[in-house]
Amino acid sequence: MKILDPKLTLAIGSMSALLAQGCMVGDGEVVTDRDEDHPPLADAHELLEGAPKADELDRVYPKADGTLPAQFDLVDYQTPVRDQGRRGTCSIFSTVALMEHLYMVEGTISEPNFSEQYLQWSTKFELGRFPNTSGSTASANLAALDQFGIPKDHYWPYESVQWNASDDPECEGDHMPTRCYTNGNPPDEAVEAQTYHLPGGSWLHPNDIKAHMKMNGQAVTAGMTVYYQAWNHGASSLPLNDEHRARGVVLTPNQEDLREGDADGAGHSILLVGWDDELTIQRRDENGDPKVDAQGNPVMDEGFYIMKNSWGTDSWGSENEYGAGYGLISQDYIHEHARIQSSDLPSEVVPPGGDACPTEGGAVDCEDPRCAEEPVCEEDANEIAFQGSGGDIPDNDPVGVSSVIEIEEEGTVAELSVDVNITHTYRGDLTVTLYRDDEAVVLHDRAGGSADDLVETYDVSDFDGTDISGEWRLVVTDTAPLDTGTLDSWSIRAVVE
Repeated sequence: MKILDPKLTLAIGSMSALLAQGCMVGDGEVVTDRDEDHPPLADAHELLEGAPKADELDRVYPKADGTLPAQFDLVDYQTPVRDQGRRGTCSIFSTVALMEHLYMVEGTISEPNFSEQYLQWSTKFELGRFPNTSGSTASANLAALDQFGIPKDHYWPYESVQWNASDDPECEGDHMPTRCYTNGNPPDEAVEAQTYHLPGGSWLHPNDIKAHMKMNGQAVTAGMTVYYQAWNHGASSLPLNDEHRARGVVLTPNQEDLREGDADGAGHSILLVGWDDELTIQRRDENGDPKVDAQGNPVMDEGFYIMKNSWGTDSWGSENEYGAGYGLISQDYIHEHARIQSSDLPSEVVPPGGDACPTEGGAVDCEDPRCAEEPVCEEDANEIAFQGSGGDIPDNDPVGVSSVIEIEEEGTVAELSVDVNITHTYRGDLTVTLYRDDEAVVLHDRAGGSADDLVETYDVSDFDGTDISGEWRLVVTDTAPLDTGTLDSWSIRAVVE
């Protein structure tokens, strides 16, 4: 199995966009009593509305044909498989799965987990699309991500069951208010939190899927009509295959399966994360038996895409070799029945700490969910962290700006680091000094020339073995004229004994 090295594959820009996808069961109704054999599906007519067919698209990577490896995957660049539960929100989940994947490839956030719950609300209320249904389209979802963004998941975790009359008396019948489909409005913390965005893009010819993945290191979304027997979905009137269901295998549909699926109009969207050209599995006929041709020869599906689904990990795809909740779908199925899109890497990524744990004036509050990833909040951690205030740096003034952190915690310093965040138009003007009582350590001494800003972490060993409690003071001076700046923030992290 080939594993992507993103440093070698991100040089070529990606083609982008997301496929229109709404997720209801085939008759357009929200699933309210899901069991493991009947995961929620999409309305295929809504999902594919306006999507161009392959023969209407130009190839982007025609020269890549015949030069790609037989196996390739991006599984190592995926967040955990999620579960959309009983709600018709698969387009939300496929969009967010792509977004989290692209943030992982971009690299600023190592374990992104964004709020599907918030995107459902944003698409309907902020963007004003699909206000009277549980579904949406991925193109609408992407527009909401581009214009408004979404916060991390812990600000508004996903709720797997849509509101009904027990939650709101108006949430029943055929004409419910929009809030019923979004489970109300987001909490204030979610509205006020840092939001993350994703840009738009374009349709992708199905024959360019592999080249796009390999050359750009990016997965793609696929929206399609669902043929029940091929998916081993309980809505099928044809025999199913439990082994294929557990493995998440989706074969090319037979004629009876095509007839049934086209008549019902169900659909689904997934994330394609790789392929295996050498995998072959015998197709099934309408009786569920291995399919053979007129001469009695096995009819094989040759070549499969690896998919990430949003039906959880307990049943469908629970025994997939790439991980529970993943699946394998025939390349012929995708090329004949799916519409493919992708989105570019995030272009304006918030640096680490942009959605910062609030530590102003004291120790990190581990009860705040924003602080969950802080080292001090890890189990058995012996690290403490404190945040200092900022201020304008006087120009050409040896006194500079001073900020004090008063630490009351007891303990002996074993390790200490200082994070400094300074905005300045000529960092070669600056001197940064840390004071502890009468001892001073220069962290930065007029280095960097004309480069802008100073955002650094300094490991300081001079205070090892001293008491952490007491006054710590940072002084920033600018001793040259013209260029100015601000001490935006600074903090102390210490491992104490």
